[in-house]
Amino acid sequence: MEQTPLFAREHEYDSVLRFIEERLLLLHCKSLFVYGACGSGKTSTVLRAVRRISHRTMTCDKNTVGTNTGSRNSSCSGRSSSADLPSMRAGKANRQRANKRERDYIDVEAFLEESAPTGTKEAQNCPSASSEGAESSGDPAVMFPYLFGKSRRVQCHYVNCADMSARQLASAISDTFRNFTLRPDAQTRTLISAVERIPQQVAALRRRGREALVRHQILAGEGAHVGLGDGSTPTAAAGSARSTAQTPLHVLVLDEVEYMHTAARGTLAALSELSVERASQLALVFISNVRELVHVPYMLLKELPFRAYSSEALEHIGARIVAGAELPRDGQDGVRFSPALLSFIARKALLESSGDARQVAVMCRRLVHTAQQELMEQKKKETLPKSRSSLGDAESPRRLSNQMSALSDCSSPTSPAATVTLAQGNQVLGGHAAVSKRVFEYVASMPEQMLYVLSCLVVLTLRQKRDSEVARVSIGGTTQTARRHRTETSASSSFFGPGSSEPGHSEPGTFTMRAVHRLYTSLMNRQRFPSMNAAGISSAVGGFADIGIISRPQRRGNEEVFSFNGTWSLDSMQAALLARGEALRQERIKCGLDAAENRFDEVLRELKNIVAL
Repeated sequence: MEQTPLFAREHEYDSVLRFIEERLLLLHCKSLFVYGACGSGKTSTVLRAVRRISHRTMTCDKNTVGTNTGSRNSSCSGRSSSADLPSMRAGKANRQRANKRERDYIDVEAFLEESAPTGTKEAQNCPSASSEGAESSGDPAVMFPYLFGKSRRVQCHYVNCADMSARQLASAISDTFRNFTLRPDAQTRTLISAVERIPQQVAALRRRGREALVRHQILAGEGAHVGLGDGSTPTAAAGSARSTAQTPLHVLVLDEVEYMHTAARGTLAALSELSVERASQLALVFISNVRELVHVPYMLLKELPFRAYSSEALEHIGARIVAGAELPRDGQDGVRFSPALLSFIARKALLESSGDARQVAVMCRRLVHTAQQELMEQKKKETLPKSRSSLGDAESPRRLSNQMSALSDCSSPTSPAATVTLAQGNQVLGGHAAVSKRVFEYVASMPEQMLYVLSCLVVLTLRQKRDSEVARVSIGGTTQTARRHRTETSASSSFFGPGSSEPGHSEPGTFTMRAVHRLYTSLMNRQRFPSMNAAGISSAVGGFADIGIISRPQRRGNEEVFSFNGTWSLDSMQAALLARGEALRQERIKCGLDAAENRFDEVLRELKNIVAL
């Protein structure tokens, strides 16, 4: 796991370390509030800073290792495995989306390669490097001697709060506190007990007001003195009065706090109060994409803004991504981008996604992959005729092996490197026309599960168009039709969720992730096909967004909303799906199997029956 600062984020990296040192010295009891635009490096910078000083490996890093080795159910947010079964089933899709977001953060860290801590020549020549970043480019161990010296231990934790209720958040925090070590000390056990009582305290405050909360605290205090219900002993209770120098400071990083359930946001204020009461044990770091955090008093927050990357910084990031791209063979030149193309990518990311560095990574990867594929195809076309004429002689086995090795060598780009110009890059990235002309090519190369999701999007769009047309038409004498339409609409809305087909609710071609998931699951159940989970559907939608036929899913409340952008028409998508189904049917005939029906024609008919179209 990386522990050094990202490029152009040295000042923010040092600010996080400075905040933790101030909390160690008990200079204040505030919480750090990190905010900024999406893709500005907030989570990566904070995680790299806390990894640098954490006494033990964080629970999220342990789970990430488990995920990479094949355990896909481990959560970086450390959610409780002992929670009640209905809550676990209800939040399973949300946990998978949170895991996907954390894997995306880790992938982005690999692309946003950082400059050296002492300041490289490239960083010094970059116009985006501010004077503050130059002053803070020294060694953090020298700048913060108390933090890196032999003082108190610092243990850091990370929890993603997206789509969490109060009970789920308290359970996730408690689990990550327990899992960092096998035998937590008495102070940590007391802190865990206090965190676990927060949902009940918030609920009591909401139901019966401040007096009920005071009574609850008094009863909890009496139970702790009499029964020691948290499993501690009188010896451990006496040991809790030891000097704070012998107990660790727990730094808790809470990410995506703006996406918590509305009823659970009072938990953030309760955690801030707990951080003030136990200033020597708990320090909080909130990460958000919005500037306002209205649930925590402003006087308890210390703000750390992350400004969006400039165009020059995005160009530098894109150049490093292209230079560090993995090639088929090491030591050979790969693909190079012209300066005009790098400037175009940076300005495109700055205007369309507010300087999101992740979009720069996506565009650079797409261009590198396309250029490598074209270069390999060109080399194969040049080498294949010569190799065939040479293989026709077949003078000796040794010569035959030499010819085959020459064929294998042509699969990787050779010097000089191919340079991608602005015109070529604009054909790949820009244009709706470039993508719309290749609808059959894209559909022919997609996995079948992605095509099932695309079929769901097509049928949902057809249903939304029909509903909007019926809602606009008002003709006398059609009361029975209108009544039947309202009945079908209400039934479909209750099955697929609000906003899926309700007339007037959204424009045709706009979907929620929940509606797509329900329709896809219903199709798989009726056809008895193997189905993907929620994370697989989200990955398929992300693939469509990478191609450029839909918008990126945006969160609105508790829903993820996305829409078609008009690149592909409904007729072209249906024709491409039917062509793919016919190709699959011909393959079955060639293999000697029964000439079954066109699969995607059957899928589209079944989906229309499900949505009563």
